[in-house]
Amino acid sequence: MSGKRIFIPLISPLDDQSRICESSVRQLLHSSQPFVDGYIPCLTSGEGWRLERRDWQRMLELTLAHAQGKTVIAGVERATTAEVLDYALLAQELGVQGVMFTSPFTPGTRQEEIVEHYRTVHDATSLDIFIYNESSLSGNEKTFETLLAIAKLPRVKGLKDSPSAPRTQRQIEQLRAQGLEYFIGWEMDLARELESDGNIVSLANLEPGLCRLATDTCQSSVADLVETLNGYFDLGAEDWYAQVKKQLKARGVITTDRVLTEKEAQR
Repeated sequence: MSGKRIFIPLISPLDDQSRICESSVRQLLHSSQPFVDGYIPCLTSGEGWRLERRDWQRMLELTLAHAQGKTVIAGVERATTAEVLDYALLAQELGVQGVMFTSPFTPGTRQEEIVEHYRTVHDATSLDIFIYNESSLSGNEKTFETLLAIAKLPRVKGLKDSPSAPRTQRQIEQLRAQGLEYFIGWEMDLARELESDGNIVSLANLEPGLCRLATDTCQSSVADLVETLNGYFDLGAEDWYAQVKKQLKARGVITTDRVLTEKEAQR
């Protein structure tokens, strides 16, 4: 493999009782092993904001058990700093290398408060910290200046960037100059002009080899194939994770294509 890294934001496979399915987790990780550097369970593709604590912990434990030496970064999608810290401390206890999380979910959160959100978790744990920049879940996208400020914290290691406006190469280089690994977060940016340190995209659940190729090369034919599959798998849908599960179920990788409903998430 090249020096660039691929992490899969894992879907959360469920059994017929809507609990985490160990055989499906094992098969999903096994099918991707040759192509990836690690896994991020419980992020948005894993319905992380809907997973109750027991299932969140189970998904993380199973990922650690079947990762075969690959890096595991815990995704934490909780609404407040206190909740994120609580889950981060549990992740640290379970033995992960790092944690990835986004902004607080309160609309209108000030950028200074977002920086403090990351500082609090950073200072209270010994984990590597990975930034998730998005707005669809939290409602609070980080400005470029905020990303730079967070990057100055000593153990902030990387950024999954899913910005609402295109990122420039100059901005990427400024972030990398702060010591960040820059991971592309949108499928449609793969194999195009942006130079990065790797990618963290939902498509890697289905096509890890292609996502590896798309990071190691900048070719229009590869970019066009990614674009075609992005449409075919309907990864632009609001429930893209459900579309991924349908494909994995059809391939025999997971046992069901069940997704968590809001009612199940509140059990």
